[in-house]
Amino acid sequence: MSWILQHLWALWCFFWLLSLWVALTSPFEALRWWAGWKSVPPQLEPAQPVPQPGPFAVYLTGVAGFSGDFLSRRERGFLLRLQERVPGLQIVDDVFPYSATNNPLDGDRLLRWLWVWLQKWRLRIPNNVFDLLIIMHNIGQTLVSSDRRYGPAYNRGVAEAVARRLQQKGFQNQPVHLITYSGGAQIAVGIAPYLKQMLSVPIYVISLGGVYTDDPGIGAVDRVDDFKGTRDHVMPALGWLLYPGRWRGAFFSPWNQARREGKLHWHACGPITHIGSTDYFSAKRQLPDGTFFADQSARLVASRLHQR
Repeated sequence: MSWILQHLWALWCFFWLLSLWVALTSPFEALRWWAGWKSVPPQLEPAQPVPQPGPFAVYLTGVAGFSGDFLSRRERGFLLRLQERVPGLQIVDDVFPYSATNNPLDGDRLLRWLWVWLQKWRLRIPNNVFDLLIIMHNIGQTLVSSDRRYGPAYNRGVAEAVARRLQQKGFQNQPVHLITYSGGAQIAVGIAPYLKQMLSVPIYVISLGGVYTDDPGIGAVDRVDDFKGTRDHVMPALGWLLYPGRWRGAFFSPWNQARREGKLHWHACGPITHIGSTDYFSAKRQLPDGTFFADQSARLVASRLHQR
């Protein structure tokens, strides 16, 4: 019994040491790219992109994301529901927002073997304890995005990846809607100034349970619509708790300036939680009128797209 306890203790210590290493090295990827030491993974360029009428949207996943090519089945279902409600909608959903170089966790990385192993375990046993390592890595990148020192380099890299994919989709100077979930909201605000500079179009952010910091990039966003479940209490409140620039007393902060300009809008969307079987993408739980949560989310987001 003592032998088992010793090994469990060693495994627990290893887990937290690895988590600490992931957190401390979070800014390095952005800095390596900014210094020119790390190249962007090659992208396939279409010979002649076919112009599309739009509207155009970019989906930025939450902090449980693994790569631009991987979205959960429930997120895919939400995006399909959204496209059914908005004819002609062009969605970019393959940018990994938790990398300055759009480098997925199973891409060219020192610990690629670890991330691949964790992803396999997550697909077999959802919400296992080691899943936290992926989440902590992505939270670390979200904090880098909001950091005044490292954020500009990080956010410019993500913005370049988004702009490249929009152009590959046939983008022709339409407004861009950044549809986000959880921590993807902060990434959207962080990249907004650079995306607007690159594309010279209005930038709108539509979030589901969005986690926002006091990032100055909010000044470049033309409008924010955040849909929040009445049972989603913890995650969206973290930005307010950790970043004093979001407090009402910080009168001259970029966040409060945007609020006074009428850019920020919050909407309740029913008894939805942040994660789990009752989250924004649930196709099993229903509102009192019989609407599935995923359909409710798609309907609300579509309503903002129709008003542009």
